[in-house]
Amino acid sequence: MTPPKSKKHAEDDAEQSMSDEGVGNLFSGGGGAAPSSALAGWATPAPAQAQPVAPVTPMPTPIPQPAREIHEEPEPEPEPFSDADTAKPAGFYVSQNVASRFRKYRKQHDITHTQIVLLAVEAAVEKGLAQVVEDARRAPKFQSKLFAVTVKPDDSDLRGLGPVQLQYKPTRAQLSIISRLVKESGLPDHTKFLAVVLDQFLPGRRDV
Repeated sequence: MTPPKSKKHAEDDAEQSMSDEGVGNLFSGGGGAAPSSALAGWATPAPAQAQPVAPVTPMPTPIPQPAREIHEEPEPEPEPFSDADTAKPAGFYVSQNVASRFRKYRKQHDITHTQIVLLAVEAAVEKGLAQVVEDARRAPKFQSKLFAVTVKPDDSDLRGLGPVQLQYKPTRAQLSIISRLVKESGLPDHTKFLAVVLDQFLPGRRDV
């Protein structure tokens, strides 16, 4: 005598029967029953419509360019001074003694102020600017053998320097040369330079 099946065994047999028959009929079409329209549509997907493909335009191959050479333009050279270009009248100061000798020399030789200045500068260059400046320096008021090196030369107390104003009118080229000579002499400005060279150049008694 066969014992009755338990409830759990009965459920397992039902699931097995359902798996073997019902599910198989869904995919195999067996059992004489046609599949539903919903399942038929799911089992056989509709063919996808082909999408138009845009033509691919090939990229042009870049043509290598030759390396450009960089040429640095030279800076323009400054235009040379022309003797036809006249600078503004330039003033300088000398002592009363140098001013008197200056005017006397101009009357005697019938030349201009500018020509006298140029002659005095030329004479100073021929003698040596360092020597001319050294001769124009007065002895310092403070003198010491031990501290002589530390005493700074006094450029405000030079022979030829004073309160009288004179003027000359050099060209730009002449003024450029004189400016260079002022730097070479070590003096601070044109006034002191011209007062010194004129005192050395002009005839007569020099400043003491």
